[in-house]
Amino acid sequence: MDTDLLRQLNNDVWHPFRLAYLKLDAAAFLDLHSPELIRAGGPAKQAFGFDEYSDQIEKWFAELADRGSSVDISFRFVERFASAELASERGIFKIASMRASGDERVFYGRFHTYARRSGERWRICVDYDTDERAATLEEEFLAAVDVDDVEAFGTLGAATA
Repeated sequence: MDTDLLRQLNNDVWHPFRLAYLKLDAAAFLDLHSPELIRAGGPAKQAFGFDEYSDQIEKWFAELADRGSSVDISFRFVERFASAELASERGIFKIASMRASGDERVFYGRFHTYARRSGERWRICVDYDTDERAATLEEEFLAAVDVDDVEAFGTLGAATA
């Protein structure tokens, strides 16, 4: 696998994704997604399109900001495949939520995304996540490959995680 493609995915999707969460910037976050997005799973265990997802994200980020809360997300990968125009990536995310009171909560979940490159830019087309087998997710997160370790997915095509 061409690790330059994974670096492009990191620069176009994963690093801006995390930054948008940190800034609670719904517009920047939603811009990482295709208008034809299929979103499935999540806390609501539903499937819906971009418009519904947009409404959900805008409300959630606004509620967090109004309460003075913050949120950070980190990604680690167990599988990354990419060609010149398509990518499939699976891994585990960690969300750390900090309330204005200082109370922190940490959540883990599994994700699987499909992205498409349009022009010179990658966007998420399908986004699925779940918290199944939650008891092992922290351990699996720590064992998975860091987002910037694209070499782990180089010529082998799969990580040893």
